[in-house]
Amino acid sequence: MKNLPCLFVSPNHEIISFNAPLETMIKWFNPRLLQKGQLITVYKLPVKSEKYHQLFEEIISGKKIDTTVPSLTQASTIQYRIKGQPLYCSQGFIQGALFSFNHIGHSNALHDEIANLKHYFESIIAEAHEGILFLQDDLSVLYYNEAILKQSVYENIHLLKQGNNILDIVSEKDKEQTEFLLKLALSGKMIDREVPISGKDGQTHWFRIKLFPIKNQHEEIVGIAILSLDVSQKKKLELALHESEIRFKNIIENTPIALAVLDKDFKVIQLNSVAEELLGYNSQELIGTDLRSIIYCSYFDDRESSPFFENSDAFFTNLTSERFISTINKAGELVTVDITISAYRFNTNKTIVIAARDVRVLLKQEEKLQLHSELFRKIAWQQSHEVRKPLANIMGITDLLLDVAPSSSMDMYLEYLKEATIELDTIIKNIVDQTYLTQGE
Repeated sequence: MKNLPCLFVSPNHEIISFNAPLETMIKWFNPRLLQKGQLITVYKLPVKSEKYHQLFEEIISGKKIDTTVPSLTQASTIQYRIKGQPLYCSQGFIQGALFSFNHIGHSNALHDEIANLKHYFESIIAEAHEGILFLQDDLSVLYYNEAILKQSVYENIHLLKQGNNILDIVSEKDKEQTEFLLKLALSGKMIDREVPISGKDGQTHWFRIKLFPIKNQHEEIVGIAILSLDVSQKKKLELALHESEIRFKNIIENTPIALAVLDKDFKVIQLNSVAEELLGYNSQELIGTDLRSIIYCSYFDDRESSPFFENSDAFFTNLTSERFISTINKAGELVTVDITISAYRFNTNKTIVIAARDVRVLLKQEEKLQLHSELFRKIAWQQSHEVRKPLANIMGITDLLLDVAPSSSMDMYLEYLKEATIELDTIIKNIVDQTYLTQGE
């Protein structure tokens, strides 16, 4: 009887003793554990309460019992064979009643229940869009669904059979990564991450992998459950977006004017080196800072009332700004800047780009232009007066020699000289005209 559930109760129904099989059986009917000294009547037994009291009274009266009763479950095929007998002390008084319980037909009913559960389980897994794989603790394949075969990119997928080691299926490139994740799961950790897998086509495929340990009723790890989903397309989009962000940031950084990239609340996302030099702050000091605390613009003050700041796309297509505004740099100096505001949608986010040019730089550029203009005027004056004056003298002397000292041997050279001076005079005149035209005069 030691392998059967046994219970010894006193004449007033207090629990005197019980064995481990009975404790396991009682768990199926009660949420709390058996305790010595408690009344057995406060627990649910595998027989109805009336039947228990009837059997108990027979035993206490000195009878031995051996009967079959239906269990409390509604499965009529499950029956319990109950044996009972009184136990006496050395003085001949009854100390209590000893019960033993044995399932009759339990194995068949349990087999049917397990079969039904297995059918439900397999149906759910077969319809899952995720790949599902169960491994034993020695990493041998226990079960898998059709989805994992369709998702697989391994050349050795034909080796995915019950009993085969999963490490014999993955590629050499992924073996170390796979073994590491499986060891984590066997240590009791749950893993959820996106991992790259080298496919038989030579391409890298991305899968979202979930691993968690499988435990038995004693909380011992006996295997690993793996869920996998191909997220290659999603990953490619993420990588493309990331690359576009990098290109966007590189464009901002390499632009020769001061640029600040802001979110819809005017908080700084990025600042290029020219803007850092203009404002006197480095990027880390201003990231996440509202730029309106540094650059004053009356346009910003209208944010709450302006229709461009409502939740509509109008804000991102109709931005305007003042031409010149003032700001205070980190050193406390007042700086006047030429500012323009633009807005874009970048990766579905609303982004504001402020471009600013230091007016002092513009003034210096304007001074250089004025100097160049003065230089052009001076060159034009020199060409018009200083260069053409000696040229006119040469032309006059040439005409005089042709008139007063004709000579058949000299006429040809004098004519060449006259033509050259006329041509040179025309060139100088054109240069002067173009110079004045360039200057708008």
